[in-house]
Amino acid sequence: MTERANLFMSFVWDQRNHQGADTEEKLVAAILSLAAEYVRSYTAQDSRIVLDRNDLLELAEEIKSL
Repeated sequence: MTERANLFMSFVWDQRNHQGADTEEKLVAAILSLAAEYVRSYTAQDSRIVLDRNDLLELAEEIKSL
């Protein structure tokens, strides 16, 4: 269990319970937005932000093991 996974899940529950993510669609959108913030990213040479897919999968595994 990692601190990052615990913090991420805390924010997910906050979205669900206090920020209006009261439908499946809103909750999924909130989770994807949070994931974009919590996953390692890199700036490409053309200034685009690139998310690390492996880090996203690693976070998913960390959360699964909570």
